[in-house]
Amino acid sequence: METMPPSGNGSTDVAITIGILEIQGAFLEHRVALTNASQLLGNNVKLQITDVRTPDDIKEEIDGLIIPGGESTTISIYLRRNGLEQPLKQWIQTERHVTWGTCAGMILLSKMTDNQKIGGQTSLAIMDTEVSRNYFGRQVQSFEADIRIKDEQLKEIIQNDTFPGIFIRAPAIVKTLNEEVSILATVPDQISNTDVIVAAKQGNVISTAFHPELTEDCSWHLYFLRHVINNKI
Repeated sequence: METMPPSGNGSTDVAITIGILEIQGAFLEHRVALTNASQLLGNNVKLQITDVRTPDDIKEEIDGLIIPGGESTTISIYLRRNGLEQPLKQWIQTERHVTWGTCAGMILLSKMTDNQKIGGQTSLAIMDTEVSRNYFGRQVQSFEADIRIKDEQLKEIIQNDTFPGIFIRAPAIVKTLNEEVSILATVPDQISNTDVIVAAKQGNVISTAFHPELTEDCSWHLYFLRHVINNKI
């Protein structure tokens, strides 16, 4: 199990820079949640947040990156047309960098997407997962549900076995393709009567099908920042 700094109350100051891919989605809400989470880490943690919109914004000194939700096809077209796809993929694959994709970010990070057309949507193809793009239905089927936390570190941070998940035209992981992929959270599917994977982690890459940034609970952002700090110190 990884060693995670419990709070940031140690004597060593650490400065971290988080980039947010500001193309679509609730990137302002991510900024607020990151700021709130950093305050829980203690005064010795110095957080800087920077926007990422062009290849020049993808700098080596960025320690962590959030890919917010939105429309995955639109985001992928933007990445391709603006020369962001390969620099972004190269940055993510650098060992010390930590990446978190929410909703559309989960789709873009996955190596496989069901019903994908040949020559269709760009994928960053990072995580060994197969994702169903609209697993829970279209926009009108957006919903809220308690997700079941499977990861012990997350349970410790959240101080609960569940978390209020907000799902907006949400994807889900229907299959993991590598034993290195760990399941962080699931939600019960009332139709299939099975547990559906809605959060996973592989190495330094995290993906969630839901939107923690739309809640007042910054636990997932705290979890993300602790991984970033753990990689830096």
